[in-house]
Amino acid sequence: MEKRSERIGQRLRALEMAIETNSKQLEENRKQTARNMALVKKVFLEGKAKNVRQAFPVSSDKDLADLELKISESVESKKRYIKEVKNLLKRNILSKAIKSVAEEQLLCAYNIGGRNGKKALKSFPQFFSVLIECIASLVGQQEAEKALSHALTCVKNNANKKKNKTM
Repeated sequence: MEKRSERIGQRLRALEMAIETNSKQLEENRKQTARNMALVKKVFLEGKAKNVRQAFPVSSDKDLADLELKISESVESKKRYIKEVKNLLKRNILSKAIKSVAEEQLLCAYNIGGRNGKKALKSFPQFFSVLIECIASLVGQQEAEKALSHALTCVKNNANKKKNKTM
Protein backbone atom coordinates (compact mmCIF):
# COMPACT_ATOMS: atom_id res chain seq x y z
CA MET A 1 0.00 0.00 0.00
CA GLU A 2 2.88 2.31 0.82
CA LYS A 3 4.43 1.76 -2.62
CA ARG A 4 1.12 2.54 -4.23
CA SER A 5 0.76 5.78 -2.35
CA GLU A 6 4.37 6.67 -3.20
CA ARG A 7 3.65 6.07 -6.91
CA ILE A 8 0.50 8.14 -6.66
CA GLY A 9 2.52 10.92 -4.98
CA GLN A 10 5.16 10.79 -7.74
CA ARG A 11 2.45 10.81 -10.39
CA LEU A 12 0.78 13.75 -8.66
CA ARG A 13 4.05 15.74 -8.59
CA ALA A 14 4.63 14.93 -12.26
CA LEU A 15 1.13 16.13 -13.12
CA GLU A 16 1.63 19.31 -11.06
CA MET A 17 4.88 20.01 -12.94
CA ALA A 18 3.13 19.39 -16.27
CA ILE A 19 0.34 21.77 -15.27
CA GLU A 20 2.88 24.41 -14.24
CA THR A 21 4.77 24.01 -17.54
CA ASN A 22 1.52 24.18 -19.52
CA SER A 23 0.43 27.29 -17.60
CA LYS A 24 3.71 29.04 -18.42
CA GLN A 25 3.41 28.03 -22.07
CA LEU A 26 -0.20 29.21 -22.17
CA GLU A 27 0.78 32.60 -20.72
CA GLU A 28 3.58 32.95 -23.28
CA ASN A 29 1.16 32.05 -26.10
CA ARG A 30 -1.33 34.63 -24.80
CA LYS A 31 1.35 37.34 -24.83
CA GLN A 32 2.48 36.37 -28.33
CA THR A 33 -1.12 36.43 -29.56
CA ALA A 34 -1.56 39.92 -28.11
CA ARG A 35 1.61 41.11 -29.88
CA ASN A 36 0.45 39.56 -33.16
CA MET A 37 -2.98 41.18 -32.87
CA ALA A 38 -1.37 44.56 -32.24
CA LEU A 39 0.73 44.14 -35.38
CA VAL A 40 -2.26 43.05 -37.45
CA LYS A 41 -4.26 46.06 -36.25
CA LYS A 42 -1.37 48.39 -37.03
CA VAL A 43 -0.98 47.01 -40.56
CA PHE A 44 -4.74 47.07 -41.09
CA LEU A 45 -5.09 50.67 -39.88
CA GLU A 46 -2.08 51.81 -41.93
CA GLY A 47 -3.71 50.25 -44.97
CA LYS A 48 -6.94 52.07 -44.15
CA ALA A 49 -5.02 55.33 -43.71
CA LYS A 50 -3.47 54.91 -47.16
CA ASN A 51 -6.94 54.32 -48.60
CA VAL A 52 -8.15 57.48 -46.89
CA ARG A 53 -5.26 59.52 -48.36
CA GLN A 54 -5.95 58.13 -51.82
CA ALA A 55 -9.54 59.37 -51.69
CA PHE A 56 -8.38 62.98 -52.05
CA PRO A 57 -8.78 65.16 -53.99
CA VAL A 58 -12.27 64.07 -54.97
CA SER A 59 -12.60 64.54 -58.71
CA SER A 60 -16.14 63.52 -59.70
CA ASP A 61 -19.70 63.15 -58.47
CA LYS A 62 -19.21 59.36 -58.42
CA ASP A 63 -16.08 59.72 -56.27
CA LEU A 64 -18.01 62.00 -53.93
CA ALA A 65 -20.84 59.45 -53.63
CA ASP A 66 -18.29 56.67 -52.99
CA LEU A 67 -16.60 58.81 -50.35
CA GLU A 68 -19.96 59.44 -48.69
CA LEU A 69 -20.48 55.68 -48.37
CA LYS A 70 -16.96 55.10 -47.02
CA ILE A 71 -17.35 57.82 -44.39
CA SER A 72 -20.69 56.40 -43.25
CA GLU A 73 -19.30 52.85 -42.80
CA SER A 74 -18.43 53.38 -39.14
CA VAL A 75 -17.48 55.91 -36.51
CA GLU A 76 -13.83 54.86 -36.89
CA SER A 77 -14.03 55.44 -40.62
CA LYS A 78 -15.44 58.92 -40.10
CA LYS A 79 -12.66 59.71 -37.60
CA ARG A 80 -10.00 58.66 -40.14
CA TYR A 81 -11.52 60.92 -42.80
CA ILE A 82 -11.79 63.83 -40.35
CA LYS A 83 -8.12 63.43 -39.45
CA GLU A 84 -7.05 63.36 -43.11
CA VAL A 85 -9.20 66.35 -44.14
CA LYS A 86 -7.88 68.35 -41.16
CA ASN A 87 -4.33 67.60 -42.30
CA LEU A 88 -5.18 68.72 -45.84
CA LEU A 89 -6.93 71.92 -44.76
CA LYS A 90 -4.29 73.16 -42.33
CA ARG A 91 -1.60 73.23 -45.03
CA ASN A 92 -2.75 76.51 -46.54
CA ILE A 93 -5.49 79.13 -46.39
CA LEU A 94 -8.91 77.52 -46.73
CA SER A 95 -9.69 78.76 -50.25
CA LYS A 96 -6.50 77.10 -51.53
CA ALA A 97 -6.39 74.09 -49.21
CA ILE A 98 -9.93 73.02 -50.10
CA LYS A 99 -8.64 72.17 -53.58
CA SER A 100 -6.66 69.35 -51.98
CA VAL A 101 -9.96 67.90 -50.71
CA ALA A 102 -11.89 68.27 -53.98
CA GLU A 103 -10.75 69.29 -57.43
CA GLU A 104 -11.50 72.77 -58.70
CA GLN A 105 -14.00 71.73 -61.39
CA LEU A 106 -15.99 69.76 -58.81
CA LEU A 107 -15.94 72.63 -56.32
CA CYS A 108 -17.19 74.99 -59.04
CA ALA A 109 -20.21 72.74 -59.63
CA TYR A 110 -21.28 72.80 -55.97
CA ASN A 111 -22.39 75.20 -53.29
CA ILE A 112 -23.66 74.52 -49.80
CA GLY A 113 -27.40 74.56 -50.41
CA GLY A 114 -27.64 73.80 -54.12
CA ARG A 115 -28.87 77.21 -55.21
CA ASN A 116 -28.42 79.03 -58.54
CA GLY A 117 -28.28 75.84 -60.59
CA LYS A 118 -25.47 74.34 -58.54
CA LYS A 119 -25.43 70.97 -56.80
CA ALA A 120 -25.73 70.88 -53.01
CA LEU A 121 -22.87 69.74 -50.78
CA LYS A 122 -25.52 69.17 -48.11
CA SER A 123 -26.88 66.30 -50.24
CA PHE A 124 -23.80 64.41 -49.00
CA PRO A 125 -24.44 64.75 -45.25
CA GLN A 126 -21.49 62.64 -44.05
CA PHE A 127 -18.95 64.38 -46.28
CA PHE A 128 -20.47 67.77 -45.47
CA SER A 129 -20.30 67.11 -41.72
CA VAL A 130 -16.65 66.02 -42.00
CA LEU A 131 -15.84 69.17 -43.97
CA ILE A 132 -17.69 71.47 -41.55
CA GLU A 133 -16.13 69.81 -38.49
CA CYS A 134 -12.65 70.18 -39.96
CA ILE A 135 -13.16 73.81 -40.96
CA ALA A 136 -14.56 74.61 -37.51
CA SER A 137 -11.41 73.16 -35.92
CA LEU A 138 -9.10 75.48 -37.84
CA VAL A 139 -7.61 78.22 -35.69
CA GLY A 140 -8.98 81.71 -36.24
CA GLN A 141 -11.71 80.56 -38.58
CA GLN A 142 -15.10 82.22 -38.77
CA GLU A 143 -18.32 80.19 -38.65
CA ALA A 144 -17.67 76.97 -40.58
CA GLU A 145 -20.49 77.20 -43.14
CA LYS A 146 -19.72 80.84 -43.84
CA ALA A 147 -16.00 80.04 -44.24
CA LEU A 148 -16.81 77.16 -46.59
CA SER A 149 -19.13 79.35 -48.65
CA HIS A 150 -16.45 82.02 -48.92
CA ALA A 151 -13.81 79.45 -49.89
CA LEU A 152 -16.07 78.03 -52.62
CA THR A 153 -16.65 81.54 -53.95
CA CYS A 154 -12.90 82.17 -54.05
CA VAL A 155 -12.29 78.89 -55.88
CA LYS A 156 -14.96 79.77 -58.45
CA ASN A 157 -13.55 83.28 -58.91
CA ASN A 158 -10.01 81.93 -59.39
CA ALA A 159 -11.29 79.35 -61.88
CA ASN A 160 -13.07 82.08 -63.85
CA LYS A 161 -9.91 84.23 -63.86
CA LYS A 162 -7.89 81.30 -65.22
CA LYS A 163 -10.56 80.63 -67.81
CA ASN A 164 -10.61 84.27 -68.94
CA LYS A 165 -6.78 84.40 -69.18
CA THR A 166 -6.71 81.48 -71.59
CA MET A 167 -9.26 83.07 -73.91
